[in-house]
Amino acid sequence: MIVTNKSLLRIALLVLLLVLLQNTFFSLVELAGTSFWILPACAVVFGLLGGSMVGATVGFSFGFLADGLADGPLGSSCLIFMAIGYLAGLYRERGELPDRLIIAGFCGGATVAASLTLGIFTVGLGFEASLSASFLVEAMVQGIYGFLLGVPIYAFVRRALRPALVSERQPRRRPDRPLSSSGGLSGVDDAY
Repeated sequence: MIVTNKSLLRIALLVLLLVLLQNTFFSLVELAGTSFWILPACAVVFGLLGGSMVGATVGFSFGFLADGLADGPLGSSCLIFMAIGYLAGLYRERGELPDRLIIAGFCGGATVAASLTLGIFTVGLGFEASLSASFLVEAMVQGIYGFLLGVPIYAFVRRALRPALVSERQPRRRPDRPLSSSGGLSGVDDAY
């Protein structure tokens, strides 16, 4: 990803939009007893599109905004999302473009890992929370949601950042040449 002032503004607006969507819509929608949590998948998507530095920076931004809007321990989401974005970016920097299954797998796994790690942080720091078997089930269900929503989030962010993506640039085409000077479509050159 080529980060310019214009693409940096797009990234900032996307981060703000996705955090607001998480807090105003996805956190209120409950299926199977738990709400959707899209922020770990978003950190993975930015890492897969932009590399390790973009993934870590945007992941930290997601965590900072999420911690500021939530009542949990400050700084824990920053560290978790930064690590998730960085690891996804390392995969991207290997030179392979991810396919849909890899994107969905990374998003689902990152959601489970972030949920479990954040639960351990909240209990370890003394907040009023406890780890139980139901917590593990919620983390797995959120991982399934991350798996299912990973590809649409990836497509949305890739579409919004298309001008800044290196892999999305089209090679320059040569101007069209006529097949032959006689204008026929036989494919026979005039050199014969």
